[in-house]
Amino acid sequence: MTTTPPGTEETARELLPVASPARTRAAVRELIRPHRALAAAGFAALLAATAVGLLTQPLLGRIVDIAAGNRPLDTLTAVVLSLVAVALLQGLATTAGLALVARLGETVLARLRERFVERALGLPLERIERAGSGDLTARVTGDVAVVAEAVRRALPEFTRSALAIVLTLGALAVLDWRFLLAALVALPIQTWTARWYIRRAVPLYARQRIAGGTQQQQLLDTVRGAATVRAFRLEREHTERVTERSGALVALTLRGVNLVLSFYSRLHIAEFAGLAAVLATGYLLVRDGSASVGTATAAALYFHSLFTPMNAVLVLLDDAQSAVSGLARIVGVADLLQDGTTT
Repeated sequence: MTTTPPGTEETARELLPVASPARTRAAVRELIRPHRALAAAGFAALLAATAVGLLTQPLLGRIVDIAAGNRPLDTLTAVVLSLVAVALLQGLATTAGLALVARLGETVLARLRERFVERALGLPLERIERAGSGDLTARVTGDVAVVAEAVRRALPEFTRSALAIVLTLGALAVLDWRFLLAALVALPIQTWTARWYIRRAVPLYARQRIAGGTQQQQLLDTVRGAATVRAFRLEREHTERVTERSGALVALTLRGVNLVLSFYSRLHIAEFAGLAAVLATGYLLVRDGSASVGTATAAALYFHSLFTPMNAVLVLLDDAQSAVSGLARIVGVADLLQDGTTT
């Protein structure tokens, strides 16, 4: 067994290919195309669940108007029964929609795994040796796990949250177009935050995935050559290499954590600005007689209900960027032909 200075072996290796963003998107479309009916059914169920759920805020506003007008308590019966019906219908539709979306995601993920394993097993041994087995191992383990987690958790949540955002903004416009304008005060801050995050997250997560593969390769080299390492008294050198690569991976991971924390702090500023604008608009409209207290309450509740889906969509960008990086590495191998060339 020969040894080389730290870092020399990485420069000599030819890593397995990573698919371009365009190719990654095309691969996803190819995998989903045979299951368009399932995708449409899941989307329709989630759309219905979200639309039904948006009836909650006006009903609560109605309760406020009844209380403010000192109306008989009997008038609350119909409103309360309506709230119960909304909760039941929304729960049933949400369950059906999430089940369909999860089925779609698992089906697509299974097909992607099959393609990956098929091409990986067909790779010539010399191609794997040029890349280092750690590169392939990292894709089989870490990258597949990241993509699987995104499919099982992020995809259904993102779909439901995106629908909630669009329909809630439409509901605000139905109450009064000025409420919609007030809610949009938060949009520039959220847009800037998302762009700021993506510019930094995409290259960071790509480097993190590569660093993970490099670390695994060093561990494999050290373990497989343990007898030779001991014979030539190279324990310290290999320990230093493992420490160096592990330290690089930890440093990149901590940078990712700090990036996410900064991302959250900017989102809170957007929420405060939007809610303040909606409350101020409601105060002015109620004072002028353009809206009732119940309508203003419904508008404030609508905007407050946007916190969860909006934050979910933006926060899921973290999972999405990591998953996209892993998916590109999986598709890069899945696109390999049996002779080791790319399509």
